Amino acid sequence: MLFVISYFKIIEVDMIITISGRPCSGKSTIAKLIEKNHGFVRVGVGDLFKAEAKRRGLSSEEFNALCMKDPSYDYYIDKQSETLGKKYDGQKYIFDSRLAWHFVPNSFKVFVTLDDDTMVERLLNSDREGKEKYSSSKDAKKSLKNRQALETKRYKKLYNVDLYDMKNFDFVVDSSNKTPEELVEIIIQEYEKFKSPKN
Repeated sequence: MLFVISYFKIIEVDMIITISGRPCSGKSTIAKLIEKNHGFVRVGVGDLFKAEAKRRGLSSEEFNALCMKDPSYDYYIDKQSETLGKKYDGQKYIFDSRLAWHFVPNSFKVFVTLDDDTMVERLLNSDREGKEKYSSSKDAKKSLKNRQALETKRYKKLYNVDLYDMKNFDFVVDSSNKTPEELVEIIIQEYEKFKSPKN
């Protein structure tokens, strides 16, 4: 009797990571470290939004309010995410964007959260160029809360989605008491488990 033994090698397929999060959660820093240390290519969709706000001489909060009145810029940016998501499907790209999880559905969807006090502290201690000035922690917290409320209202109106509904994401991680490097390793571990073939 002849026995034939076959060996099947399981080939893992790469996939896109989409990373969203609360303001000052560190998602962009995390995305840049994943790009640097894990062979991903970063698509910084939020950078386009910030650059346009700066070009117009507006704060992020002011530009959010403007986009509520004129959604054309939102549509343009979000269409880019959708197009690039299809183009890079199955490749090691990381989309750093509030809404990429919605426009790139075939992805590992990550949300980075943090507590309010840490969010305000990071905002006030940020040394990024062109950051808004605040008279107090209370003023900064009010501005951040207003920004989140505007974003939530805007995305609900445009696409009927809730950015802060955690059911939209495959993995939620709190950055309040972790370094960016620790967060990267946690996310990559979860990513590897998520994309591995299920038994």
